[in-house]
Amino acid sequence: MPGFIHPRPPSRKEVAMQIMRQERKTIATNELTVDPPGGPVAAPPDAMPVRFSGACTLREYCSLLRDHLAFLARHDSPAARRAKLLWPLALGMLALVLAWAVGPGGWRTGLLAGAACALAWLPFMTNVWIALIAPPVFYAKRWRAPVCEFHIDASGIERRAGHKRSLRRWDEVRAVRRYRSGYLLMFARGAIPIPFRCLSREDEVRLRAFCAAGRFGDQPAEAAASS
Repeated sequence: MPGFIHPRPPSRKEVAMQIMRQERKTIATNELTVDPPGGPVAAPPDAMPVRFSGACTLREYCSLLRDHLAFLARHDSPAARRAKLLWPLALGMLALVLAWAVGPGGWRTGLLAGAACALAWLPFMTNVWIALIAPPVFYAKRWRAPVCEFHIDASGIERRAGHKRSLRRWDEVRAVRRYRSGYLLMFARGAIPIPFRCLSREDEVRLRAFCAAGRFGDQPAEAAASS
């Protein structure tokens, strides 16, 4: 009677490599950047520029901010993640214990307020902070520049808002990230959001090509984008 042949269980190394490949795939599909599906496409110097006008809505602004903070949190080191969780928790609990120990009065009120501030910095409170802080910042920016006109080509990103004009070269760009609501062009100081709503399909293809052909700081676009 022939015996049964049991498949060899995968080794720990094979399982670990499969998990690493899956993690890389997740980052590549969700946190993207400048590489089109078929690989990077270099835009020729005489390529048609990308021109459009518009501005982020509050919903798009909050979505980009939320996605960017989540991206940064996912790429924190384990030590940084523990610190962001343990320090606010430890300080908040210490303040609560001291408030209980000192009894009623001004000290208790101050300690309770300190405990609330410390606990408010816990990671799961991020959305609350975005809801509180993002709207006034957004409307202040919107008041200064209600509508922006963009001209993007191989030389850089030109933005006009009323009588103000700014030009950023590609070597000033540190990264280009694609989130759920649009692209975020990152600089050493600040960022430029570009909602999908403002781009046609052809505009988006040309924008990705310009990003792929540019150099971010001292790195090729692909390297900076994947960092």
